[in-house]
Amino acid sequence: MSDEPRGDGMDDAENFNTDVIAIVEEGEIDQRTVKYVASFFTYANIFELQSQHMKTGEYLNGKYFFSKNMLLIDNCSMENVLRVVHELLEEGTFKEVFRRI
Repeated sequence: MSDEPRGDGMDDAENFNTDVIAIVEEGEIDQRTVKYVASFFTYANIFELQSQHMKTGEYLNGKYFFSKNMLLIDNCSMENVLRVVHELLEEGTFKEVFRRI
C-alpha cells in the first residue's frame, strides 16, 4: 500500500478511500507472488461521497453507489488495513473481497 491518509479533511483516516494491493505468496510446490486488489472505503467516506453525488447528479443524485471489490472499514490507517487483510486471510475470506490482478 502506498497511500496512507495524512492531515485533515478528505485525507483523514476516518473519511478516506483507497485501493489496497496485497501481494500474497501462493503455491505449495513452487511459491510465487500474486497481486490482489480491493477498494477500501470508510463509513464516513461513503456518506461524504453520497453528499457530493447529490450535488453533482452522479449515481442518480446519490441514490446508489458501488465499487468493485468494496470493503467498508472504520478507518484507513495502515495499521487498521493490515489487521483487516490479515483477518481475511486467516478466515479464508480474502478471495471473496480481493480480486487477482
